[in-house]
Amino acid sequence: MLQDLWTGILRKAARHHCSKPFQMRNSAPLVTFTFDDVPDSAYLNGAKVLDQRGILGTFYIASGTCGMRDTHWRVIERNQVQALHAGGHEIGCHTFSHVRVDQLDARTLEEECRNNRETLLDLCPDLQLTNFCYPFGRASWPRKQQLQSWFDTCRGIYEGVNSGKIDLGMLRVIELYDRTLTKEKLRRVLRQTKEENGWLVFYTHDVAPEPSGIGCSPKFLRATVEAVQAEGLPCLPVRDALTAIGYAREPRHFAVMDAAA
Repeated sequence: MLQDLWTGILRKAARHHCSKPFQMRNSAPLVTFTFDDVPDSAYLNGAKVLDQRGILGTFYIASGTCGMRDTHWRVIERNQVQALHAGGHEIGCHTFSHVRVDQLDARTLEEECRNNRETLLDLCPDLQLTNFCYPFGRASWPRKQQLQSWFDTCRGIYEGVNSGKIDLGMLRVIELYDRTLTKEKLRRVLRQTKEENGWLVFYTHDVAPEPSGIGCSPKFLRATVEAVQAEGLPCLPVRDALTAIGYAREPRHFAVMDAAA
């Protein structure tokens, strides 16, 4: 009982306390498209839509799951990871095994990130793995502190437009799901992004004609991209968006990050 209570407190602290504050200094609002878990459809259909519109996205990959099939989709293959990287898209860290980091101790989390980095570097030797996404959106205060010391950003699943002073340890997002992102909501968040000179981060999973409940169709992704571009908003992967908001990378001394620093 007490352990459950304490676990809940640590999760709430990770969500609500701004532990890596940064004052955005962007000259214009901007948008990022991100993909979690990276089903093969996110590569085959999602990246294709972005490429057709001249956009680069961020794909958060747990390399230990590559090629595996789960309830909804087949995860991206290793050669497809290489193709994404070669095409200029950003590869982000999503742990190695796609595990809930709030259930890990410090050593196990370090191993997860190290294994993911080493596997991805085997595939893409010049990879800069500098941004992280919490699998299942789950985080705890100590694991958030640990991760944000290794990565420039950690992205969550909590809704909002990033503007003003933001938490780089828990970037806010808007779901890019067929079932939840209505035309009115899209208009509202785009208007908010422009009014607040903000950074709008979309996230989704599969990009399939009949998507899962946490995915979108190629048609819907294309329409969303077109709506964003019609507003004149630049679309950048997380790594480039950080430059746009005035963030300067700091050297990392943790072994997982040494080669990227």
